[in-house]
Order: sequence, then C-alpha cells, then structure tokens
Amino acid sequence: LGPRSRPPSYINLLTTGSKRRGSIPLLVQMMPAARTALAAARVGSAATAPAAPAVPTAAAGLSRGAASLSIAPAPTPVFDTSLRRPDVLVVGAGVIGCSTAYHLALRGASVTVLDTRGVGASQSSKSWGFCRQQGRDLRELGLMQESMKRWRGIEDELGFAVGWQNVGNLALCDSEKRYNQFKTWMPLAAKYGLDTEMLDEKGIKEILPGLAGKWMGGVWTASDGSADPMSATRAFARAAEQRGVQFRLFAPQAKELIVEDRRVTGVRLADGEVLSAGTTVVAAGAWSSELCHSVCQLPQLRVRATAAQTECLTDLGPAYTGFPAVGVWAPRCSFRKRVDGTLTIADGGYAEEHDFEVFASARYGWKYVPGYLKNPIKVNPVHDITHRRDPNPNPKRIDQAVSTFEKMFPGLPQLRIKETWAGHIDMTPDMVPVIDCGESLPQGLVVSTGYSGHGLGIAPSAGRLTADMALSGQRPLEAEVFRMDRFGEKLFFAPESVF
Repeated sequence: LGPRSRPPSYINLLTTGSKRRGSIPLLVQMMPAARTALAAARVGSAATAPAAPAVPTAAAGLSRGAASLSIAPAPTPVFDTSLRRPDVLVVGAGVIGCSTAYHLALRGASVTVLDTRGVGASQSSKSWGFCRQQGRDLRELGLMQESMKRWRGIEDELGFAVGWQNVGNLALCDSEKRYNQFKTWMPLAAKYGLDTEMLDEKGIKEILPGLAGKWMGGVWTASDGSADPMSATRAFARAAEQRGVQFRLFAPQAKELIVEDRRVTGVRLADGEVLSAGTTVVAAGAWSSELCHSVCQLPQLRVRATAAQTECLTDLGPAYTGFPAVGVWAPRCSFRKRVDGTLTIADGGYAEEHDFEVFASARYGWKYVPGYLKNPIKVNPVHDITHRRDPNPNPKRIDQAVSTFEKMFPGLPQLRIKETWAGHIDMTPDMVPVIDCGESLPQGLVVSTGYSGHGLGIAPSAGRLTADMALSGQRPLEAEVFRMDRFGEKLFFAPESVF
C-alpha cells in the first residue's frame, strides 16, 4: 500500500458491522509476502530514527534492503478553519487522536485535528516505546492483540517508517514475590493464545548475554515489539493528512465543550473562537478531564514520567556490538534498543511522580488510594503543568536507571546520556482507558483517553474503535469494558493488570 493509496478491501470490511473485528487479520494477510523479510531487515538495519522528543528530517529513512521508507514529516498547520465544519473534530494530536483521524479518513469522514502544540508534542512522544501484550489488563488484551497484528504491517499500510521492531518483551524477576506475581499471568496468557514463557535464570541470560547478578527468572513474550513513539504518531498524522484531514495546531487552548440541547456541537478556545463539528472526539490525554468537566466526571490524574536516550551504543565501545534489541523491564530499570543503535532508558516506573493540582487531585485523588498503597508514588505539591512546554524531567531517576543498568551489565562500557525528557501520563484509577459515547454522555461526544502510559501499543486498534464510535454514535459491545460510568460503581479502584 503506497502512502497515498486507500486500501479499499479494508474500508469495505470496516463497514460490515459484526465482521469488523475479523477484518484486521485479513488486512494483515493482504500485506505483501515480503513483509516478514523486510521486518527482519529493519531489526538489524542502521537508521536515522528520532530521539524523543526530537525527530529527524523527513528525508531520513529506515533501510529495508532495496526499499526505504522515510519518517513522516509533520503535517502542515491550517490556521483558519472557520469556513469548515467537519464531520468530526478530534481534540488532541497525540497518537490516539492521530490514529482516530486516520481511521475516520479511511471511512470518508471530513476531520479536523485540534491541538495547542504540535503533533505528538506531549506524552505521545515521551513513552518508552514498548508495544506489549504481556501482563496487560485483560480488558485491553483483545484490542492489544488486534494492534499487534496491525503493527507488523503498519509501515506498509501508512507508507512511513515507525521504527517497528518485532523483538519481544522480557520482564525480569529478582525476588520470589515478583516471580510469583508474574506466574499468575501464565494461565491468562495461555487462555488468550499468547506465546508467553516463564524463563529461569539460564533462559533470561541466553536472551541477554552478559547479564550479571542473581535472578529468579523472567517472563518472555517473543511476539511483542517496540516502535518509535514520535515517528509512529507522525506516520498516522501524515497518512491522515494525505486523506484530507486538516490539522489546526498551535491553537489557543480548548477551554470548554459547547453543549446545545444535550448535544456537544464543538469547542470554545481560550480566545473565544468556536470550532463546530458534527461529532467531537476528546483525545486530549492528561487535559481531557479538565475539558470534559462540565458534562461528565472523568477521574484522571497526571503522573510525571521521566525517560532518556543514550548515545549510540557502538560509539561507546565495540563491546556493545550485537547488544539485543529486546524490550526489558527490570526492577528500577527499563530499556529498549532503538533502530538507530541508542537506548531509551527509564527507571521502570520505580519512582513515579504525581503533580498535585487542585481540580483533579482534590476531586478524584481518593479513588486511587488502593493503587497508591500497592505502588506508592511521590506527590509533588508544586506542579509543573503548562500548555507551553513539557514538564521538567527528574535527573535522579535517570541516574538511578543508568546505575542499575551498569550493575546488570558490568562488562559493558558506561552509558552516556544524550537527552532527557518528561511527560504527563493520563492515569485512570484502574489504569484502563475510557473509550466511550452515548448513555450518560451528551450526544455528539466521544471520549478516548486515560491510556495510563500504554497508549502507543494499543493505538492502531484504539483509533479504529474510537473512529467507529464517532461515526455510529453508539458504544459497541467491545467498548463496554471501557465505559466511563464504571468509576461510579464503587468507591475505590486498583490496577488489575499483572505487571
């Protein structure tokens, strides 16, 4: 599929009602037979993949043997949308919003994407880049399995490089408690047909040569992978733009939803401008609850996550030659090797931080108490929240991650950090997203938010589902587990995911 071509068979299948879910495997089967060979070439190829949040020029590409795909350029901002009333207004140009816009365009809808910054400028470009089925909440697993099938052919579908690597995901256990916790995932993985394995110490050291220390073992899912967050977000955005989607970027903040007779008809910006649309999709990440507060109660807290990118490993010394590209989550350290030979590294969520704010923290914070008791996080009494820039990273968390990595691999040269960044994760009490419309929500509104740090991996299917709901105005059966009013059914919530 070329970058400008529409896959008609996919469009037709998407409109066949109950057959919608079955369309994804068929789409994958329609991909070129050479895809497997090309994917293998991508894993080991040299590339000019982006540092987060920076992005290389559009001329840079990821080598795929004789073929080459470029990294998508940023969409061209449209500054005057007053003469256009789109079928759908998508608030938020992150990976969920851009995936939604792309899937709407495939269905022939007119779409405008609104954001106060650029495409992927907030949390979407700041993630670790893991695309995993392993250890997820079972409510997400169906969408995640659909997304994994899409990821393996997404570069051919969108026509742009996304840094995809089908290299597996490994979660390491250094204690019996963690090991026993992870073991509970195994029967669930088997039930859903995943290729997850419980490995002993020998098994994990075969995947990670040079790994030192004493380990109980780990959980390995070979079918998982990783992608570059910014490249993937821009690929969805550019593919959407090529199909007619307009991007109103660097706009004043969307301050409120406009509601007329229990129907959302658009949004009002901070300067008073009104943008109208047939349907409004709120996919504004950590800003969604604030925007929706006049029409619903959406519990959502901002969690400030810090991560970093290293210098190219082989530049640090030849001992890094052949270092595996596996996504690794260990106590106090998570990392993945990117296609350009650098590492994305973080502290594995060990010292997450919540930026306290009067609106969300005081109104919804108590719902998070069980999760907080299980996994305590630091509360920053003075927040760092602004539309103008990213929050400041916490360098101590990166120092911790680097120190842990070097203890894990004492035979390798010390890491050098190239760039450090932070972003706000849109966290729900149960760490499962809200993808909802209808019933208690006004007509003309679809909410797709609260992905709790897992949005990149699930983005292909979440965008498809959100687009379905925007066009139908109804919540399908597969979205029942993501309905917003679940948070009103009991007082407290805790994450149910194994990891």
